[in-house]
Amino acid sequence: MNSQFTAEESRIKRIYSTRDTSNKPALYAWHREEVLLNAYRLRSVAAALLSGNHMKDMAGITALDVGCGSGGWLRTLVDWGASPENLHGIDLLGDRIEKAKISAPGIDFRIASGFELPYAEQTMALVSAHTVFSSILDGSARKTLAREMARVLIPTGAVFIYDYRVSHPRNKDTTGIRRPEIQRLFPGFFLQIRSLTLAPPVARRIAPVSPLLAHFLEKVFPFLRTHAIYFLKWA
Repeated sequence: MNSQFTAEESRIKRIYSTRDTSNKPALYAWHREEVLLNAYRLRSVAAALLSGNHMKDMAGITALDVGCGSGGWLRTLVDWGASPENLHGIDLLGDRIEKAKISAPGIDFRIASGFELPYAEQTMALVSAHTVFSSILDGSARKTLAREMARVLIPTGAVFIYDYRVSHPRNKDTTGIRRPEIQRLFPGFFLQIRSLTLAPPVARRIAPVSPLLAHFLEKVFPFLRTHAIYFLKWA
């Protein structure tokens, strides 16, 4: 572990461990209409970005997911044709890694820090992080994570980040990540941005009544979108 960021890692582990044992996971249950809508939109936009950037054939892709949780994103890549033996996921929480290993035993899952990625330089064609940077409050720690992600990326590879683009006024444990911060973290990269994800308070009210209306609101009104995908390639 990078001793410089031990306190930040401990804070993140404490927050997510507390969240996992609270009633908050129920808000993200797989069967909820807004969760299904958000999952569809994330996959749809991600598929468009990947296929539009010469990644239609996933069979030979080597990929790393930082903060992989229970491995959902990597299982999506398998659904899209990636070979499990080429996929890697790391997380700070051991119970999440154990769940990931059970759900996808062919993928390399490890308990590890994003500040010192246990992989060699230029070994990954796709490096991703989902709601990870917004969980890191220390700006220098975010920079170190970004540097590590760039280090393991092959020259023709891509970085895929899905994260909050707005800060939640009642959640001091996260911070919104917007274009200027991404550009600070990844200088020398060409950046594509796609905003998405209907604001949860709106989605939880609308989607159970009319998923179609919720989808319409998310598609038509950018100010109602709380997240963004930042897709980066070396310029």
